[in-house]
Amino acid sequence: MKKFKSAKKTAATLVCLSLMCSLLLLCSGCGNKDKDALIGTWETTLDLTDMVNDQMKAGMGAQQDLMEYFTIKSFPLKLTLTFNEDDTYKLAMDKAAMDQSLDNILTDFRDGATRYFEDIIAESGQEMTIDEALASMGITMDDFMEQLFSKDAMISSMGEMESSGTFEVKSGVIYLTDEEGPGAEPYKLDGTTLTLTGEGVDNGELMGMYPMVFNKK
Repeated sequence: MKKFKSAKKTAATLVCLSLMCSLLLLCSGCGNKDKDALIGTWETTLDLTDMVNDQMKAGMGAQQDLMEYFTIKSFPLKLTLTFNEDDTYKLAMDKAAMDQSLDNILTDFRDGATRYFEDIIAESGQEMTIDEALASMGITMDDFMEQLFSKDAMISSMGEMESSGTFEVKSGVIYLTDEEGPGAEPYKLDGTTLTLTGEGVDNGELMGMYPMVFNKK
């Protein structure tokens, strides 16, 4: 009888251990559910046109009338965000798309500079070409454009948005850690649409970029 009771007790213990293991596995699966839903590559195209124009306008101070000549028409920025099974992530720009966007801005600025100098010459009442007017100031249009707009500096500035490192998902927040340290991105996920909401962002310049809506590739 004692052996039978002992066997029953052992069996009950095994059943309890089995149930505990099953519960642990279930909990483990629940804990990874949010992460699993993010695994893959996500893409978005941010429209930075208004944000950049606002920053330029603020930087012009008392000369904001120059925005008539130097307002950019379009500045899209294409980003790819990849989450991997090994808890690493990468946020990268589409270099070709960025290069095209900056070329378009350069064209906008050159057209604006041409109109600006045409108006200056007309107001002066002198009859001369833009090149002649610039030559009298000891510069060329290319010199002026280099002072006005640096494509390399813009690429470098936008490149600061890129990052890579590790990530963790918890309670509606993606915690990202790169070489500069930790950060947090509150998010919402609806099927194949990932939205970084920007909640808690206290940088006024960055607020213009949120919400960032990514679609799964």
